[in-house]
Amino acid sequence: MKHFFSWLCVILLTGCAGKSNTGVLHLPSLFPDDITGDAHETYAAYGRAIRAGSIKSSDEIPEAYWADRIRALNPIKVYTHRVNIVVVQRVRDGTEEGKYIYIPISSYLPETGDDSFVFSPNPMTGDTYTLGNGVFDFKRMASK
Repeated sequence: MKHFFSWLCVILLTGCAGKSNTGVLHLPSLFPDDITGDAHETYAAYGRAIRAGSIKSSDEIPEAYWADRIRALNPIKVYTHRVNIVVVQRVRDGTEEGKYIYIPISSYLPETGDDSFVFSPNPMTGDTYTLGNGVFDFKRMASK
Protein backbone atom coordinates (compact mmCIF):
# COMPACT_ATOMS: atom_id res chain seq x y z
CA MET A 1 0.00 0.00 0.00
CA LYS A 2 2.87 2.38 0.85
CA HIS A 3 4.38 1.85 -2.61
CA PHE A 4 1.01 2.49 -4.24
CA PHE A 5 0.80 5.96 -2.67
CA SER A 6 4.38 6.77 -3.67
CA TRP A 7 3.64 5.66 -7.22
CA LEU A 8 0.40 7.66 -7.27
CA CYS A 9 2.23 10.82 -6.14
CA VAL A 10 4.82 10.43 -8.89
CA ILE A 11 2.08 9.98 -11.50
CA LEU A 12 0.16 13.02 -10.24
CA LEU A 13 3.24 15.23 -10.09
CA THR A 14 4.50 14.29 -13.53
CA GLY A 15 1.01 14.52 -14.98
CA CYS A 16 0.69 18.14 -13.79
CA ALA A 17 4.23 19.06 -14.78
CA GLY A 18 5.45 19.93 -18.22
CA LYS A 19 8.72 19.26 -20.03
CA SER A 20 10.58 21.96 -21.85
CA ASN A 21 12.22 21.23 -25.17
CA THR A 22 15.42 20.57 -23.20
CA GLY A 23 13.77 17.64 -21.44
CA VAL A 24 13.89 19.35 -18.02
CA LEU A 25 10.86 18.71 -15.84
CA HIS A 26 9.05 21.90 -14.73
CA LEU A 27 6.65 21.70 -11.81
CA PRO A 28 3.84 24.24 -11.45
CA SER A 29 4.71 27.20 -9.21
CA LEU A 30 3.58 27.16 -5.60
CA PHE A 31 3.36 30.94 -5.75
CA PRO A 32 0.83 32.43 -8.23
CA ASP A 33 2.08 35.50 -10.10
CA ASP A 34 -0.04 37.94 -8.11
CA ILE A 35 -0.16 39.53 -4.68
CA THR A 36 -1.44 36.35 -3.02
CA GLY A 37 1.57 34.53 -4.46
CA ASP A 38 3.89 37.18 -3.06
CA ALA A 39 2.14 36.94 0.33
CA HIS A 40 2.68 33.16 0.27
CA GLU A 41 6.31 33.67 -0.79
CA THR A 42 6.80 36.16 2.08
CA TYR A 43 5.34 33.68 4.56
CA ALA A 44 7.49 30.82 3.20
CA ALA A 45 10.74 32.85 3.22
CA TYR A 46 10.07 33.91 6.80
CA GLY A 47 9.30 30.32 7.81
CA ARG A 48 12.53 29.05 6.21
CA ALA A 49 14.55 31.65 8.14
CA ILE A 50 12.94 30.58 11.42
CA ARG A 51 13.58 26.88 10.73
CA ALA A 52 17.19 27.65 9.78
CA GLY A 53 17.66 29.42 13.11
CA SER A 54 18.45 32.73 11.40
CA ILE A 55 15.75 34.58 13.33
CA LYS A 56 13.34 33.97 16.20
CA SER A 57 9.66 33.40 15.58
CA SER A 58 7.34 36.38 15.98
CA ASP A 59 4.05 37.45 14.42
CA GLU A 60 5.81 40.37 12.73
CA ILE A 61 7.74 39.57 9.53
CA PRO A 62 10.96 41.57 9.05
CA GLU A 63 11.33 43.57 5.84
CA ALA A 64 14.15 41.33 4.60
CA TYR A 65 11.54 38.60 3.87
CA TRP A 66 8.95 40.72 2.06
CA ALA A 67 8.33 39.77 -1.58
CA ASP A 68 8.21 42.52 -4.22
CA ARG A 69 4.44 43.12 -4.34
CA ILE A 70 4.28 43.26 -0.54
CA ARG A 71 7.14 45.78 -0.47
CA ALA A 72 5.37 47.82 -3.20
CA LEU A 73 2.45 48.42 -0.80
CA ASN A 74 4.83 50.58 1.32
CA PRO A 75 3.97 48.85 4.59
CA ILE A 76 4.64 50.22 8.03
CA LYS A 77 4.78 46.59 9.14
CA VAL A 78 3.79 43.12 7.98
CA TYR A 79 2.59 40.37 10.26
CA THR A 80 0.85 37.01 10.20
CA HIS A 81 -2.70 36.38 11.28
CA ARG A 82 -3.66 32.71 11.34
CA VAL A 83 -1.17 32.07 8.49
CA ASN A 84 -2.59 34.90 6.36
CA ILE A 85 -0.60 38.09 5.81
CA VAL A 86 -1.51 41.52 7.19
CA VAL A 87 0.10 44.54 5.52
CA VAL A 88 -0.28 47.63 7.71
CA GLN A 89 -0.15 50.77 5.58
CA ARG A 90 -1.46 53.34 8.06
CA VAL A 91 -2.06 53.75 11.76
CA ARG A 92 -4.50 56.53 12.68
CA ASP A 93 -6.09 57.23 16.03
CA GLY A 94 -5.04 53.78 17.28
CA THR A 95 -6.48 51.97 14.24
CA GLU A 96 -4.42 49.97 11.75
CA GLU A 97 -5.45 50.06 8.10
CA GLY A 98 -4.12 48.27 5.06
CA LYS A 99 -4.39 45.01 3.13
CA TYR A 100 -5.26 41.59 4.51
CA ILE A 101 -4.14 38.83 2.15
CA TYR A 102 -5.48 35.30 2.31
CA ILE A 103 -2.96 32.67 1.23
CA PRO A 104 -4.15 29.28 -0.01
CA ILE A 105 -2.26 27.23 2.60
CA SER A 106 -4.35 28.85 5.33
CA SER A 107 -7.39 27.02 6.63
CA TYR A 108 -8.74 30.29 8.08
CA LEU A 109 -11.09 32.36 5.92
CA PRO A 110 -11.16 35.96 7.16
CA GLU A 111 -14.40 37.19 8.70
CA THR A 112 -15.31 40.64 9.96
CA GLY A 113 -15.40 40.64 13.75
CA ASP A 114 -12.75 37.94 14.26
CA ASP A 115 -9.88 39.35 16.33
CA SER A 116 -11.26 42.89 15.84
CA PHE A 117 -10.79 42.93 12.06
CA VAL A 118 -13.28 44.77 9.86
CA PHE A 119 -12.95 43.78 6.18
CA SER A 120 -14.00 45.60 3.06
CA PRO A 121 -15.58 44.18 1.10
CA ASN A 122 -17.12 42.07 3.82
CA PRO A 123 -16.55 38.47 2.69
CA MET A 124 -19.72 37.30 4.44
CA THR A 125 -23.02 38.56 3.07
CA GLY A 126 -26.01 36.72 4.50
CA ASP A 127 -25.24 33.02 4.11
CA THR A 128 -22.72 33.54 1.31
CA TYR A 129 -18.96 33.74 1.75
CA THR A 130 -17.05 35.41 -1.09
CA LEU A 131 -13.26 35.16 -1.05
CA GLY A 132 -12.84 37.08 -4.30
CA ASN A 133 -9.16 37.51 -5.11
CA GLY A 134 -8.23 36.97 -1.45
CA VAL A 135 -7.20 40.60 -0.84
CA PHE A 136 -9.25 42.73 1.52
CA ASP A 137 -8.94 46.24 2.87
CA PHE A 138 -9.01 46.08 6.66
CA LYS A 139 -9.27 48.17 9.79
CA ARG A 140 -8.28 46.94 13.25
CA MET A 141 -7.42 48.48 16.60
CA ALA A 142 -3.61 48.64 16.67
CA SER A 143 -1.95 46.11 18.96
CA LYS A 144 0.10 47.48 21.80
